[in-house]
Amino acid sequence: MSRKSFYDLRFGVAPGGARKDAHYLRGTLDEVKADLAAELADGGNLYLLCWYGADLALDVYQYGRRTRSIDLHPYISIDVEGYPRITFTGPGEPVGHDFGSDEEQNVDDGSLSDLFFRGAVEQVTTVTVDWAAVDVPALRGEPARPGDLVVMDERMAGDAAADEAREQAMPEAEMRYGYTDFEA
Repeated sequence: MSRKSFYDLRFGVAPGGARKDAHYLRGTLDEVKADLAAELADGGNLYLLCWYGADLALDVYQYGRRTRSIDLHPYISIDVEGYPRITFTGPGEPVGHDFGSDEEQNVDDGSLSDLFFRGAVEQVTTVTVDWAAVDVPALRGEPARPGDLVVMDERMAGDAAADEAREQAMPEAEMRYGYTDFEA
């Protein structure tokens, strides 16, 4: 177990009708970008983002301690042929298409959310992440590498007043470098 620095790309929904709690622990931003591109190429995951309000964030861990959490929703745009561009203001807040409207639900050949769920529009969908606009801090110290078991201290650095009380409720965890889905 080591206190290396790493990124944690988190993509998930709270337990209910759908379940996902995917984590990609990576030592480089290029790996994170590739992982996110693969996740967003899957129509089922677009369904989770647009209809289910999935969380999508990049957490930055310096020496095993979370120092920053970046909501990635505002940096994503989804273009589906024949539909207006979809952007997000946050989790569960798509802009450009009302996934909860009666008009969306009463479409004969399937609503856009249904088409995402079935993977029926993947070939005519382009997802863009504006990485240039995302202020991602560089990792300090030694970055995590494949095979590493790293410390994940969820307490945000700089929150000294709350650290002592939360230490009992939120102890450090260990996690293996790479991909893990706790709901799979």
